[in-house]
Amino acid sequence: MGIVDKIVLTLYAFALTLVSFFSLLVSLGWRRPLDRILEAIEIPGGRTAVGVISGFLLLASLRFIYFAFQRKPVQALVHDTGMGEVRISLVAVKSLVSRVASRTPGVREVKASVRTGDQGLVVSLELKVAVDANLPDLADKVQKAVTSYVRDIVGVNVESVKVSVSDIALEARR
Repeated sequence: MGIVDKIVLTLYAFALTLVSFFSLLVSLGWRRPLDRILEAIEIPGGRTAVGVISGFLLLASLRFIYFAFQRKPVQALVHDTGMGEVRISLVAVKSLVSRVASRTPGVREVKASVRTGDQGLVVSLELKVAVDANLPDLADKVQKAVTSYVRDIVGVNVESVKVSVSDIALEARR
């Protein structure tokens, strides 16, 4: 969701809150908000203001309904074989990458992301590592393991493997 949509959603929620609050007051017998709206509609400038506000709320509602039912395309790697098409989702590749990286000695936790690049996959890893790990060696081992595993199992070239060490695990692995 972009910044414009967040602003529209905030304004929409605020307007809906006001409408709900005043509707509740009217249902409890307080007629003043309803009388003010009816007075505003009778004035030409007020009618325009009510129309603009109502139009904004209608357009915002339609936009949110559209977003609710819009399907995001599943990002996948596609291989054409003699028997047909094979699709491997990037989510599946991400799971494989996480598994391979977490099996490397010295790695405690892995957060992975995978996207397609110009010459293959771009893998980003955020690692929590053991306190006694040699970080340059560990990063090199993880990069090589991920690159060879993805190439061998998925059949796709890995453009780059970016490793970021986000934390050091002070406790021993059980």
